[in-house]
Amino acid sequence: MLKCKHLSLLFAVLLVFNLFASNYVFAEEIKETEPTLVALGDSIPYGTNLPDRSQAFPNLILDGDTTVINKSTPGQTSTQLLAQVTTDPETGQALQNADVITINTGNNDLLQAAKIAEIAAAIQAGKEIDYETLEKEVAVAALKAGENLAVILHTIREINPDAPILLYNIFNPFPGLEAEPVKTLHQVGEMILKDVNKGFPLVASSFSNAFVLDAYSAFDGNQAKLVNAFPDVHPNSEGHKVLASLADNLLLGLYPPTEPEPEYELNLSLTPEDLTDGPVEIHVDTKGKTPLKVMWMAGAKTELDFLKVEDVNFLEGNSFEVTENGTYTVLAIFSEDSMSRAIQMIEVSNIVPLMENPTYELDLSISPNEDTEGPVTISIDTKDQTPISLMWMKGEKIDLDFLNIEDVNFLQGTSFEVSENGKYTVLAVFSQDGMARALKTIEVTNIVSAVEPPIEEPPVEEEGNTPPPPVKKDETKQPVEKKQVAKSGNKLPNTATSAYNYLVWGAGLLFVGLVSITSIFVYRRKFAV
Repeated sequence: MLKCKHLSLLFAVLLVFNLFASNYVFAEEIKETEPTLVALGDSIPYGTNLPDRSQAFPNLILDGDTTVINKSTPGQTSTQLLAQVTTDPETGQALQNADVITINTGNNDLLQAAKIAEIAAAIQAGKEIDYETLEKEVAVAALKAGENLAVILHTIREINPDAPILLYNIFNPFPGLEAEPVKTLHQVGEMILKDVNKGFPLVASSFSNAFVLDAYSAFDGNQAKLVNAFPDVHPNSEGHKVLASLADNLLLGLYPPTEPEPEYELNLSLTPEDLTDGPVEIHVDTKGKTPLKVMWMAGAKTELDFLKVEDVNFLEGNSFEVTENGTYTVLAIFSEDSMSRAIQMIEVSNIVPLMENPTYELDLSISPNEDTEGPVTISIDTKDQTPISLMWMKGEKIDLDFLNIEDVNFLQGTSFEVSENGKYTVLAVFSQDGMARALKTIEVTNIVSAVEPPIEEPPVEEEGNTPPPPVKKDETKQPVEKKQVAKSGNKLPNTATSAYNYLVWGAGLLFVGLVSITSIFVYRRKFAV
């Protein structure tokens, strides 16, 4: 049952991951295709008298995350704007593709009607102002601007039925100061705008998705901070920020941002962190979020690698153990559609396998193997391990025998020669403390003494058998009668030969050697105990 759950989840992951690449491309396209904002109007959206036109308010709306098509023109009146939207193909095309439309119009209509420049000159000259004529001319201009604005909105709605239209009313650019002519100009502006600004909501209300932004109230009492100094009537960079914020507040109210998806992340840690012979436990911290499934794989993996079910390890808890160094990848799934997920890797490098105690041994061999008059070479094979010291002694020895340095032969290489039959013991030391060592004995039996040719000795004549030398016979003397000697027992052998002497001396030396060896052996056994 558990396996089925895993497979069903992986099937869902597979479906999601198959769409993952295309979804990612789609998201990138959305990001690249920002909302298109078309700005219409006069010198205010154009950015006149700003250090940089990029500071104009259309470029600041939504923190600049829009594609701005600025079709505004300095000095433009509402009549000229109407002609633009009805006859200019580029403006028509921009409006058709617009997601948001801003309009600033009527400012120049009123400035021209009120003849602000003439009023300022009259004030400075100390002349009276004909307010009655001023009000009549302004009223006519305001009525015409209102009629034009209605046609402009109607035309835009025919081109683009849905895009929000943000219509700015008119702010008074003159601060309420005591100094002239600004003081009087401020009063004139208040007189004109009190009725003119009432017409904007009346016109906008006749069209769907058209909104009036109250620039007048935003600038009222703040002209000194938001508008350039007289005689300039244009907003400064701070004023443009205020105009942009009016649009932001409206748009965020119309299209409240969706709650951002919770961020899912993993934090992987391991215990112990110090060197160990293993295993190491990898802990998975999901930062307070509860995953539907957690799985891991050995190696540096991507999300798509987890589609290979046979290589995936599923976790029932929040940790798992590993016994080998390397990279491990963890994937956590937080939603049924698998779109909410987190992947993280961790490197394990603190597992140190236990070192097994090496086995030290020797292999001894002799050459030649056939019978020889000698010498015989004894070769030492240390099984690919390098000894610190090699030594040998004649005879069958134990480790302690090699403490008698005077009897030990130290080797510079891995072989030595002997010229006598017998047992030979080799000791190899592999560590400074002498604990790692190996001992081996080999017997040499193929040395044959050279056979000397027999020595020919002159024959030995028995006493009495040697004929006496001839004696000259004295014929004058009488012959002497020979005495008879009795013979009895066996005759002794002649022992005066050199071979016999050698045998006697060899027997004596052998006896003395045996006595000495026996004494030394008894002495060592006594003190070894």
